[in-house]
Amino acid sequence: MLGTFSILLPIFGLIVAGFVSRKTKVLGATAASELNRFVVWLALPALLFDIMANSHWSELYLPNFISVYLIGSVMTFLLVLLWRFKQGRPLADASIDSVSAAYSNTAYVGFPLLFLVFGASGQVPTTIASIIVVSVVFAMAIILIEVGLQAEVALHLKVKNVLKAVFLNPLILSPIAGVAVAAMSIHLPQGVETFLKLLGSAASPAALVSLGLFLADSMAAQAAAKNGGGSSSSKTAWTLTFIKLIIQPLLVAWLALYVFDMNHQLAMMAILLAALPTGTGPFMLAEYYRREAVVTAQTVLFSTAVSLLTLSVLLAFIK
Repeated sequence: MLGTFSILLPIFGLIVAGFVSRKTKVLGATAASELNRFVVWLALPALLFDIMANSHWSELYLPNFISVYLIGSVMTFLLVLLWRFKQGRPLADASIDSVSAAYSNTAYVGFPLLFLVFGASGQVPTTIASIIVVSVVFAMAIILIEVGLQAEVALHLKVKNVLKAVFLNPLILSPIAGVAVAAMSIHLPQGVETFLKLLGSAASPAALVSLGLFLADSMAAQAAAKNGGGSSSSKTAWTLTFIKLIIQPLLVAWLALYVFDMNHQLAMMAILLAALPTGTGPFMLAEYYRREAVVTAQTVLFSTAVSLLTLSVLLAFIK
């Protein structure tokens, strides 16, 4: 548990730093939104491009692992989407809730945790999981959000507007550009690599500070909503947290252990990666598209806190 705690502690620290900065008015009312825009338009695209451009694709060919993690993530996303959509949630908001339940924090928790448990052999599976999360799950959410926002437009304009918005989105364009660079075996100059790594390394810390800022701003609104008759945001966030930390890893475990003929160590890695808490990506999407972000922010916070227990229990079984 101490190893898991040492990995999760910096995440809480950055969220608290943002929270305290807003409460003490060190940062202003627009800080969360502006910092999030920095992440979406600069830091995260640089990180995604760098990951894709420097991926050794032959090393990443683990078909069973890819199938298990991809199916587990997509099924979790679609099940939550169906549930939220049937509850009357607009498609754009249902998509954000869905990605909150399927988006594992592979970058900030996955890499150090799997290195702690499996050593260097955990790097490739974590990279694969990261690519699936940002290139498939994230892309699905963006496409569905754009479709939802274009709901009242004529079909031919809807298709045109969705395609335009999706392929001009920096979170879609940057990994595609990175894949193109890798496919053409282009070696980026050292100065460009340093630029990308400096900018990309700011993505997770900035997103977590932005999350803390947002939570500070939302507390008063949440208290007012409860006094006025209650709010279901916390209940929904706890449900999404349960799906993320329990249902998704159980689904991946079933696929890895009973459906696919999978190497035992790789199966354990897939289950552990599926059991990670929700990353900041869904919160960034909610802020970027100006959707209600309270549920998403709470899901990130709740899942990170509870994962200290769930990951520790899972690690006890793995060892």
